[in-house]
Amino acid sequence: MVPEALQLRGAATTSRSGDALAGGVSILRKQAEATQEPRQLQDEANGSSKIVKGSEPESAVATAVSHALWLWNAKHHASEFLYQTRTQVLLTTESWLPASIAQRVFGHVSGTASAARTDAEEVEHAEDQRSMLTMTEGPITCIAWHPHRSLVAIAHRATDAVFLYDLAHDTWCSNVLQNAYMQGITSLAWQPNCGYTLAVGCTAGVCLWSMLPGSHSQQPADSQQAPSLGAAQFSAWMTLMSFPLLGSSHKYPASLSHSDKSTLHRSDASVSALAFSSSGQWLVTGHQTHGHLTVWDVALGSATPIRRSGNSSRSATLHVGISPNGRYVVSTHASGQLRLWETENWTSRVWSDLRVNASQIVWSPDSRSLFFFVAGSADIFALALYRPPPSLEAEIALVTSFEPHDTAPSDGGSNSTERIRVGAAIKSLALDPKGQRLVVSFEDDSASAMADISLLAVYLVSAEALFRAGASSSALMPLGYIRGPGWGEQLRVDTPDSALPESSTKKKRARLGLPIPSWLGFAPNFESGALLSVAWANGKVSFVPMLFNAGAFTK
Repeated sequence: MVPEALQLRGAATTSRSGDALAGGVSILRKQAEATQEPRQLQDEANGSSKIVKGSEPESAVATAVSHALWLWNAKHHASEFLYQTRTQVLLTTESWLPASIAQRVFGHVSGTASAARTDAEEVEHAEDQRSMLTMTEGPITCIAWHPHRSLVAIAHRATDAVFLYDLAHDTWCSNVLQNAYMQGITSLAWQPNCGYTLAVGCTAGVCLWSMLPGSHSQQPADSQQAPSLGAAQFSAWMTLMSFPLLGSSHKYPASLSHSDKSTLHRSDASVSALAFSSSGQWLVTGHQTHGHLTVWDVALGSATPIRRSGNSSRSATLHVGISPNGRYVVSTHASGQLRLWETENWTSRVWSDLRVNASQIVWSPDSRSLFFFVAGSADIFALALYRPPPSLEAEIALVTSFEPHDTAPSDGGSNSTERIRVGAAIKSLALDPKGQRLVVSFEDDSASAMADISLLAVYLVSAEALFRAGASSSALMPLGYIRGPGWGEQLRVDTPDSALPESSTKKKRARLGLPIPSWLGFAPNFESGALLSVAWANGKVSFVPMLFNAGAFTK
């Protein structure tokens, strides 16, 4: 047996050796941790250095972007500051000058009160002169014949809607073309060689309507014709053609609800006149607020502004006409200018020596001449092109002047003293597609209460006379007159005549209830001669056939 003292001594020895062993383990752990800490710090340092090296390009890009934004903001603020300073200087200088001198000096300097007054005056003047169609009386604004069908589109002034009349079936189409954008209609034109596609010029721009007629099964059993719009309901959809903006002052509306019936403000897109080329490939539009034309590629929907320079570019376009061969475009403007364009290089020639605004233009079928008149005048002019396209060598000549005169009525009246007064300032012209008949309507002559403006004058046309020396005056030969509806229902009253003694009176035809013509146009196809359509101020539309021999004119 081991003595107790030895056991106690051995336990003590064992405990000491255990403590020493534990202490040794802890020391090793501390040494290992001590050696690991520098390694971790070194790894972290290496990692952070790697991260810094990787972010150097990104920080450089961010710095460059920040500098670019700062420079852009500085330029923007500098430009705004310079503009405000310039405007303030102009306004101060303008306030020191008399009103008449300031209007002349600053009338076309943007940002001044004089320029604002000039713009307002030009807009008001253009509103009066922008289109002869919008100055018509009655509910009908304008009419457009389909180039290949006996179909007529009629624009209604009060409702800003377009109604379609199928003359072949003698019926109104059941569908009515109407849209919230289509307000202030000024012009209509069917697209040739493209089925049923109608362009409507209005305040918002051009509304391009596409129509799809019903199936063949909806046609009459004995009908051999292609589907017609007048037979049944048809599908129609409208595309608002987007115009390129000429300035940043106007923002075109992104959308317009159908419930919004408020009148749209006139802008760069406001159309005063439009016309399709004979192929239907492109469309030319004139505008109410400026004199630039816009040429459209209808298939692509792309627009190209044909800009004009100078003060004349601020005048509204009154009329646009494309020659039948598509090689020339003519436009008239509220500044009194007539401009002829050739469509190969789009160069132009301008006539500025007209007394007042040139108005409606009608081309001859051979595209070598055109007829027009000037506002407030009874003169008819002709422009003759002496060389083939694209030459702009042309001359303007006075062809005839319709002087107002008294004549006896041809309604079978037995009283030889009864007279009617015919003629006044010319209101509109219409030339048939064969170039054989020219029809003229007249303005309301308020100076003469007896002027019978319901009569339309008809001329026989010889365009070849324009190209013979000294024979331009024989290009038009008067044929007679066309009466309006209800012409024979006028009242006859006794009125004093200043040419006779005071006690004498004579019978004159009163102007009470006379129908007033508001639009003239010919159907594009009429085999037997020419078919004239006349819109009257009372809302009626007349169709007047003219049967004539193409070789009846004596040269």
